[in-house]
Amino acid sequence: MSDASDAGVLYTEHIGPRAGTPIASLWSFESCDRGGRQFVAQNADGNAEYWLDRSDPLLNTMLPGTAVSLIANFGDLWAAGRSSVASALMPRLAVVGPATRPRLLRVGRSVRAIGAVVPATVTQALFGAPPSAIVDRIVCLQEFWGREASETLMASLARSQARHAEILRDILLARLGRVDEKNSFADEPARIIRLRAGRVAIRDLASGHGISREQFARRFSVSAGMLPKLFARITRFQALVHVLLSNDVSDWAAVGAGVGFYDQAHMINEFRQFAGSSPTVFFRPHDHTIDPALVRLHGRPSEWLHRARFSSTRHRPSSQLPERPSVRSVR
Repeated sequence: MSDASDAGVLYTEHIGPRAGTPIASLWSFESCDRGGRQFVAQNADGNAEYWLDRSDPLLNTMLPGTAVSLIANFGDLWAAGRSSVASALMPRLAVVGPATRPRLLRVGRSVRAIGAVVPATVTQALFGAPPSAIVDRIVCLQEFWGREASETLMASLARSQARHAEILRDILLARLGRVDEKNSFADEPARIIRLRAGRVAIRDLASGHGISREQFARRFSVSAGMLPKLFARITRFQALVHVLLSNDVSDWAAVGAGVGFYDQAHMINEFRQFAGSSPTVFFRPHDHTIDPALVRLHGRPSEWLHRARFSSTRHRPSSQLPERPSVRSVR
């Protein structure tokens, strides 16, 4: 029997299947024991693999984000909500809309899921509903595609786990390919906001379209599901999460300016707004049974607990480790 501290979930980012498509991410979750596995590695297919401890906050939280996720769950049912009391079971095939606030996530003991993340600007084309209709909502895919198409998707994915990323990609692209319409108004502005990690003046984007800031905000909101200022703030928050994950905690006071914050207080306030707590509190292991004495606020967040648990394990230098994913990609 494996030690409880060795049990976790393997998050795989399937890079190849989504290349050259409008799909932002194709990922999978699967229960596994760590064994001799590195925390971050690259598999034979060139995909990034991240081993997440069961207490890892990125496995127990759905963070705010601007995109839309489609999740097919083959393991234990997941529950999500603002608190453990308010949590509700998620459907096996779930569409997770753009989020402006965090949710607690419980994935159960047996974890096996595949998911895709797409820009909110394709929501109308892919699901037949405007993105504003699913902001901060989790909806059963059957409400959009109907029972037959939803069951066909689930059966196709279940038949070939080895190719589930490619199958999900092909089904989504086929759906998008049937739609003959002009690009969404927010496509280009949203791309610029993401490229600049939220550090862009909305008035400049409006000016580039030759319209007033108010007109731009209204049209952007219809296309992307939220006002451009909030879209930019959440994009900057997501960039901050990645920066914090890839830096030693001793350097955190200096990273805010590089991501577009005025000072450390501004950075912490924004993080608390979107994650529900300060960075040092949020990244602590989300498991009240863990002895606090085992948590060392030293190094990258992924090392705070594992330095104590696996003191004999060699870690590669942080500069060689790619960034870990946010569970909002489930995310």
